[in-house]
Amino acid sequence: MMRRFTNIQIVLAAVAAVALLLPAAGALAKKKKGARYGLEGRIVSYDEGRGVLVVKVVKTRVSGGAGAGRVAGKPAPKKSFKRGAKIEFGVVPSGSVLKRTVVKNKDGGGLDTSGTKEGFVKALSMIPEDSNVVFSFERADKAEVKAGRPEWDLRIIQLRLSEEEIEARWKEQGDEG
Repeated sequence: MMRRFTNIQIVLAAVAAVALLLPAAGALAKKKKGARYGLEGRIVSYDEGRGVLVVKVVKTRVSGGAGAGRVAGKPAPKKSFKRGAKIEFGVVPSGSVLKRTVVKNKDGGGLDTSGTKEGFVKALSMIPEDSNVVFSFERADKAEVKAGRPEWDLRIIQLRLSEEEIEARWKEQGDEG
């Protein structure tokens, strides 16, 4: 013989199930992203094997105007960043645009839309050596830092060049982009 449950019993069972599942859902939720910071600097070197970009700090905060793109974030933490210092940033040169380090022009358009390591290196080659660039970054995951990754992850590199200026540089280097 089948037992029939009352509406109250069904509601109470549903409430109990939800109460039991809420902590599990919280544990599965994405971890909250940390603060994003920005600075102006110049690229010193790129170690493709380690996935590390070394940047010389020119300014610990991004000045406004064309090319800031409102992507930089808060000024770089004074404790870790000093003008003239060379800082290592971890980069993700390939993959989804949501996860990789993106290189943009001053209007926000992507310089590398390929999502490949080769495209990332090519985009870096378009950055004039004597030009200040906006770098937007976040603190790296603690476990990854313990494993040898730099303390900071670079999210966006933004040139202060327009699309037209970048196209002219492509042509100078014998490549139509």
